[in-house]
Amino acid sequence: MPSGAVVTQTLPLSALYVLEMSGIAPADTVLEIAPADARLIMMRHGQPDNTEFAILRFPAKVFTPPPGRDSVRISVRPRPGVYGVELTTDAPFGNGAKIVFKYPIHFSAPVGARQAYGSLVRLERALSVAQLQPDGRYALLVSTRPASDNLEAPLSGPGTYLVVAPRELPQER
Repeated sequence: MPSGAVVTQTLPLSALYVLEMSGIAPADTVLEIAPADARLIMMRHGQPDNTEFAILRFPAKVFTPPPGRDSVRISVRPRPGVYGVELTTDAPFGNGAKIVFKYPIHFSAPVGARQAYGSLVRLERALSVAQLQPDGRYALLVSTRPASDNLEAPLSGPGTYLVVAPRELPQER
């Protein structure tokens, strides 16, 4: 994992609440970019509201292009019914790439999460972006809040990213 991604804990999916999504899902996004170019990919929910779902930021020169190629292919597919994406690229990338999930309207607390946390505010404070690991567990990444109802984390490479909260509540301090 690149040094920009800090993992707080690693848990199986059964130990996580996954933030659910309603409304019309964003469309898959596939594009090719020049590796030297910065790119911002904005995914939006479908018509009629077109609200933002996620933004992926790739700084200039973050990609190492495949040998003999002058472009990099990026594919982002939203995960059905949840705040999550599957990111694939045909080239590795280094530090600096980020994802911001935006959930001001279409989010829904997973069954049992509101009761377990006692309120939506406490649930939201526990949310983080998690990345699926090769062993099937999810690495919870240190996530920040650039704005209300926004959750940002570094992208540490291709893979599946979800917005989650642990089922076991963190200890109060």
